Amino acid sequence: MTYHHRDRDNDLLTASPGHDRDEQPTVLIATTPDGVDIPLDRIEDLVAGIREAARQAAAGPNPQHIGGRANAEDCPACWGTNPPYPFLCPGGTP
Repeated sequence: MTYHHRDRDNDLLTASPGHDRDEQPTVLIATTPDGVDIPLDRIEDLVAGIREAARQAAAGPNPQHIGGRANAEDCPACWGTNPPYPFLCPGGTP
């Protein structure tokens, strides 16, 4: 998922998951050369978009269930799914 914001001058800001040269997860934030005006009432949307890009970068391009009766909160593929109690990853044994 890439977050997009286009201002009234048609300038664009994007925030997307990425990786650096060492394959460490990053968030790539890019703007058009003139910069982008972000209204104050859209700041929370921007922050949420950056956080979502960071979560996706950390999970990798194809998150897999870790299984093995692991806590679902620690599983990238279970993240945000709110599984039923006892909150275990439903995936197979890794």
